[in-house]
Amino acid sequence: MQQLQPLASKQGELRVRRQLVEAMIFEGLIKYEETRLDKWTSIFTLVGQKYTYRCKGRRMAFDRIRIKGDSIFLVEKDETILEATLEDLVDELLSTHRDKVRLLNELHLTSKLCEWNDRHLQMPKSRRNSSYEELESEIIEGHPYHPCFKSRTGFTIDDHKDYGPEAKQFFTLQWVAVRRSYVRISVLEEEENFWKRELGQLMWEELLAKLAVFDGTYEEYTFLPVHPWQWHNVKHELAGLMEQKDLIPLDVKGDDYRATQSVRTLWNFSNPEKAQLKCSMNMVNTSSLRKLHSHAVCAAPHISAWLKRVIQLDDYLHNEASLIVLEEYAGIIFEPNTKKHSRKLEGQLGSIWRESVRSYMKDDEEAVPFTVLMMMEKDERPFINDWLFQYGTEEWVKRLIEVSIIPVWHLLVAHGIAIEAHAQNMILLHQNGWPTRVVLRDFHDSIEYMEEFIVDRSLVPDFETIHDCFKDAPVDHYYWMSSVEALRELVMDTLFVFHLSELSYLLEEQCGFAETRFWNLVREGIQMHFERFPSLCSRNEQLQHTSTHIYVESLLTKKLQNQEEGNFRHIVSNTLAQADKKGK
Repeated sequence: MQQLQPLASKQGELRVRRQLVEAMIFEGLIKYEETRLDKWTSIFTLVGQKYTYRCKGRRMAFDRIRIKGDSIFLVEKDETILEATLEDLVDELLSTHRDKVRLLNELHLTSKLCEWNDRHLQMPKSRRNSSYEELESEIIEGHPYHPCFKSRTGFTIDDHKDYGPEAKQFFTLQWVAVRRSYVRISVLEEEENFWKRELGQLMWEELLAKLAVFDGTYEEYTFLPVHPWQWHNVKHELAGLMEQKDLIPLDVKGDDYRATQSVRTLWNFSNPEKAQLKCSMNMVNTSSLRKLHSHAVCAAPHISAWLKRVIQLDDYLHNEASLIVLEEYAGIIFEPNTKKHSRKLEGQLGSIWRESVRSYMKDDEEAVPFTVLMMMEKDERPFINDWLFQYGTEEWVKRLIEVSIIPVWHLLVAHGIAIEAHAQNMILLHQNGWPTRVVLRDFHDSIEYMEEFIVDRSLVPDFETIHDCFKDAPVDHYYWMSSVEALRELVMDTLFVFHLSELSYLLEEQCGFAETRFWNLVREGIQMHFERFPSLCSRNEQLQHTSTHIYVESLLTKKLQNQEEGNFRHIVSNTLAQADKKGK
C-alpha cells in the first residue's frame, strides 16, 4: 500500500505522479486498457497521444484507482521501458505551453514542499496522543486524491515555514479599520456586543483609540482582521484606499493564531476555546483560489442559524445523534467600489468567525479531524490501530457509521439539506477511541437544497435580502439546486467517494477488513435507520443512492480547465449498488 507519510524528495514526486495517474484513469482523461492479473492486481495500459504507459494497480470502491507508486513506466515503440516523468504525463493532458507550465509548477511545488517537510519537521513517531489542535498541524499528508495536494501557489518556502500548518508557527493578525460604506457586515446581534465579546474590553478600547488617532470614529468605520501573508501580498493594491482613509491599518497586537490543515483557517493559539477565523488568502490550494466571496461571507451566519434550528427541531439529530455544527456566526468583508477601487481587491479582505470544537466537547471526550482516521503512522500501523484492536474492527466501523454517516444522511432525507461532508469538514468526538458524536463545519459555500425537496421552507434563509447576488439568481449557481440528484451527488461525492473510501481502502490493505464488507455495513446502516422512520422511506428512495452508476466530481479535470465554477463530473460504478447483505 502507498502509505501517506512524511515524504522524501523522490517519494514526494512518486506520490504526486501516482495521484496524477490515478486521477487520469478515474476521470477518463486518457484512453486505457485494464488487464486483470489476479484478484488483487491489474495492469493498466494507458494509450496517450505521444506515448504508451504501463502501471500496476487495482480498481477499488466507486472505481477509485489505486496505483503502485513505483510502477509507472513509459513504453516506447521498440518496447524500451523508461520511467514516466511528470512532464510526459502533463504533455498528454494539456495542449498549450502556458497551461502545461501552470500545472507542472503546481505539481513540482507540491513535491518540493513535501521535501521541505521531510527535511525540517520533527514528526512524532505516533500522532495518537496529539491534541486536536496539534493534529491540524501534524496531518501533513494533504489531499489523498488530488495530485496538487500541497501546491499552495503564491507561497514561497519562507511562507510555508511561517504560515503553513506543518511548521506550527504562531502569528498575530493585521487589524484594519474599514470605512463602513465599503464593507459588508453579517452579524446576527448588536455589532458592538459582538466586538466586545470577541476582542475583550481592553483590545476593543485599544482599537477605538488607535482609530481616533486618524480622526476616525466607530460610526464611520468597523474593524477587520487580515491574515499577515495576505496583508503583505495585497498592501500595494491598497495604497489609494489608505491615502483616502477608506482603509486604515491599526498597530494593535491581538491574540496569536496558528494555521489549520486548510491554511487559511486559523485556530486561536492564545485561547483554543475562542473562535477560529477563516481569512481570505490569494493562494491556490488543490483546485481552488482561497479568497472569500462576499455573498458567502454574508450568508454564513444565516446558514448556520438555519442548520442549528433544523437540528434543534429534529428529535433524532438533537437528542440521539447529538449532531454538532460549528456555527459560522459572523462575517465581514471589504467590497470595493467599482468606480473608485481596484477590482483586484474583490474577495481579498474578509473573515468568517467559526465556533471552536472545544466549546462542545465533554470532559471525557477527545476530538480528531476525520482526515487522520485513514492515516498511517511512522510505526507502520494505522492511526486507529489500537482502537480497532480494543473494540474489534467491525464493531468500531458500525459505530463510526452510526455516529457520522447516518446523521448526515438523515439531514439530507428528513430535511432536504445536503452538506459537503469531506474529511476536512468533519471532526470525530470519541471516548478512548469509541466514536461518540460527529461535528460538521464549513457551510458558507458548501450547502445545497432543492425547493421541492426541502421540508420546512419557512426556515430557509431569505437569501435575496442577504446579498444582491442572490436576487433572481438561477438554480444550480448558489445554494438552491434544480434536482434531487444534485443533492445526492454532493453528499455521496464528498462523504463516500473522496472521503470514507480512503478508510475502507486502509482497512482492507492494513487490517484485512474487506472493502465490500465496509460498504455493506454502510448500506445496511442507512436501511436500518429508515426502518425506524418509515415515513421517510419514500424520500430516501427518491435519492436513488443505490443506483448502478452515479455522477462524481472530476477534480483533476476542473484543475486542467483552470476554472472554479463549472459542471465537471463523470460517471462511476456505485459501490452501494453492489453491496448486499451477504458481503464478506
